[in-house]
Amino acid sequence: MSHDFEQLLQQIDREAREQGPHAVAELKALQVKYRMLNQLIEGRRALHLTQKDLAEKAGLGQAEVSKIEHGRKSPTLDTYSRLAAALGLEVPRLTRARSTHRRRAA
Repeated sequence: MSHDFEQLLQQIDREAREQGPHAVAELKALQVKYRMLNQLIEGRRALHLTQKDLAEKAGLGQAEVSKIEHGRKSPTLDTYSRLAAALGLEVPRLTRARSTHRRRAA
């Protein structure tokens, strides 16, 4: 990742924190969304599939895959699942990035 891009990400994070919890929640949701989309794109390219190939394997239209990859359309969970399955991707395990609190022993 370039230094300028890393600085931009840090600036966006700072601005979200300044705007409050709602802005931070929106930013985190976007980060998850774009990580997932990036995994789809990288998975397709690693298998040397065209968008049309992937669309056929997933039972979708090529235009829909294109819109998703370019961020012009957000896939439903069903669509994301179809694409991930067509690429042989495992379902990501949802875990906390880091624990914000610890439970006390009973």
